[in-house]
Amino acid sequence: MAVVNKPIQYPVGIEDFYICFMLDGQDTAQALPTYDTEVFSQTNIVKLGIAGNSTTFDKWASNQLIISITRNTKYTLTFDLAGLDQVILDKMKGSAREKGVAFNNSNPKEFPKFAIGVVFPLNDGTKKARWYPRCKLTPAEESYQTLTEEMDIPDQQYVVEALPLLFNKNTEVDFWDGDETNAVSKVTVEDFLKQVVCDETQLETLAPEAGVQNG
Repeated sequence: MAVVNKPIQYPVGIEDFYICFMLDGQDTAQALPTYDTEVFSQTNIVKLGIAGNSTTFDKWASNQLIISITRNTKYTLTFDLAGLDQVILDKMKGSAREKGVAFNNSNPKEFPKFAIGVVFPLNDGTKKARWYPRCKLTPAEESYQTLTEEMDIPDQQYVVEALPLLFNKNTEVDFWDGDETNAVSKVTVEDFLKQVVCDETQLETLAPEAGVQNG
């Protein structure tokens, strides 16, 4: 048996925040969702926390643990952002403004769905990118503070739930440009983020002619 010594890899930060909204704001179990043709990008991520929601089923027989099954039903994404475009935030909330005014009430409400993309550079120069194709905003606490002589712009925190798609149950789509299976195709992180990748059927056309708008 050969011993292979592989170099370690680790993330060296986090890059831009990508968001693309589902048309009509929701998906169905009958077909893949349709997303807007515009993918918005902002350079604003200070910190991202990712928490799973996993459950484990264990089956014992003959005095042994013979089956151990784990299921993760969603992720909770906690973003600390330097800021966020107000139009994008309104769309995440499903808020419609008239004369600049938006109203919120206590009635039950289903928030619109959208996809979120993030990029993680690694120490060896390669990059990982990830789409969470079905997300919704969770109302969070807000905090504001006065400016002082020692100016400090506090981070804004947004909590997002990444849910499984109704059509194929995919919750997360992870891409690494340095994988050996990408040696011939040479798909880049930019290619991966030009559209929301949420199903295996998209692998043959991974780099469409969709643009990315910076805001």
